[in-house]
Amino acid sequence: MSTSEKDALAMDAYSHAVTTAAERVGPAVVRIDIERDTPARSRRYAPMPGGGGLGSGFIFASDGQVLTNAHVVEKARRIFVTLSDGRKFPAGLIGSDADVDVAVLRIGADHLPVAELGRDALRVGQLVLAVGNPYGLNWTVTAGVVSALGRTLDVPGSRKMVNLIQTDTSINPGNSGGPLVDSSGRVVGITTAMLPMAQGLGFSVPLDTIKGVVAQIAQRRSAVPKGLSLGVGGMRVQFDAHQRKSLGLNQEFGMEILELRPGSPAVSAELRRQDIIIAANNEAISEPRDLQRVVSSLRSGDKLVVSFVRGGRQRKVTAIL
Repeated sequence: MSTSEKDALAMDAYSHAVTTAAERVGPAVVRIDIERDTPARSRRYAPMPGGGGLGSGFIFASDGQVLTNAHVVEKARRIFVTLSDGRKFPAGLIGSDADVDVAVLRIGADHLPVAELGRDALRVGQLVLAVGNPYGLNWTVTAGVVSALGRTLDVPGSRKMVNLIQTDTSINPGNSGGPLVDSSGRVVGITTAMLPMAQGLGFSVPLDTIKGVVAQIAQRRSAVPKGLSLGVGGMRVQFDAHQRKSLGLNQEFGMEILELRPGSPAVSAELRRQDIIIAANNEAISEPRDLQRVVSSLRSGDKLVVSFVRGGRQRKVTAIL
């Protein structure tokens, strides 16, 4: 095989990886339009004329929850989310953490396409893609590699941001809040910052930080629970083919526990953070709404048998609601 033929095959493999990843995450990527009374302070984000702004985000729960940057929705009077199919919804801010630049929104829609979250550690040199809406050019894909991990960035008017992913993926105003994904189309970070006078220097919030913020927001919202509750918060995660085979699973998704309410039935049953719930009372659990549906059918004092994955093994506990 000639050198040119080998180069062509390599390019085909690269192109296949990029297109496959983009197609997988694309339906879950959203455009975020903002109306503001005053411009946002952050220099990472360029306000649009007329007190408006533009950013990106992605759906991480099928009941309408969206992740984006905190600076994208800073000082927003009204927030609108446009889906990949063109539907547009007003959005509410569930919560945010400006220190790590992560915010959670919700729109009034469900059964939505969801961006899957990565589970493997990133490596320098790994292929990554950024999907977003730079300068209003909707659903733009750019590719690059992980240039460095654990970066620290001084942001004017903000605290120092730490543990960032540095990439050479092209990032421009409007990309902020969009997903950074691996070659499988799984989210590994949220695009957050660029250095305006530099080329090939983009930064993203890593997945571990994102999960921590989601857990904190969920914990604040569940501080005074209404009705019965297992006392957990989490998000949908995907099992790969190897995991499904080794665990003997028929389902592709489960609910990873990100927070546990102190004194809750879940704590009494010795569930832990990062356990992945796969069933409750023999009903498959793929995401939080599935668990809520099962719990809502029970009464105080009823038993809830929870099947979950921990340490590569299926386990089972019984919680008393």
